[in-house]
Amino acid sequence: MLKAKATNTGRIRFVLAAFSVLALAMAFTGCENSESAKTVGSGSPRAVGQPIAVDSISQSLEQMKGKVVVLDLWATWCGPCRMEIPSFIKLQEKYQSQGLEIVGVSLDPITRGGNAEMVRKFMQENNINYTIWVVNNPTAMIKYPTGQGIPTTYVIDRNGRTVKQYVGVQPEAVFESDIKSLL
Repeated sequence: MLKAKATNTGRIRFVLAAFSVLALAMAFTGCENSESAKTVGSGSPRAVGQPIAVDSISQSLEQMKGKVVVLDLWATWCGPCRMEIPSFIKLQEKYQSQGLEIVGVSLDPITRGGNAEMVRKFMQENNINYTIWVVNNPTAMIKYPTGQGIPTTYVIDRNGRTVKQYVGVQPEAVFESDIKSLL
């Protein structure tokens, strides 16, 4: 009886350990680079611009005063970042005429050796319809850090003040609610 109880306890520990390892593996694969990852955009092709290199996010945001800005710090290799892109595309289409500007800040050049051309191709493949900036130097992000991870998203009011900050994937409804309250 004692031996059977010890065997069952060992099995339970093994199963718990296996599930823990599996859960960790699934959690960390979201931000892994994957050549086979699916594109995130859908529908018909839209006019897609070029990524713009910026030396300072805060200085570049000055030109957007008077608009509500959703500033998303992301990377092409980050699965959770890619999950939010379809929502940003929809929100840009829906609210741009009312004064919304979605701005994605690609961290590819300072994280995994990416470049603007790689980001441009990603924009095209995914039909991104909003402004994309690329930063080539971490000092560009001084007022907008990603200390807890990406995606990190800032919601900025028409006066240029940050009113919300999110780390991690958020549902489209969260951003839409913030946007509506500021437009």
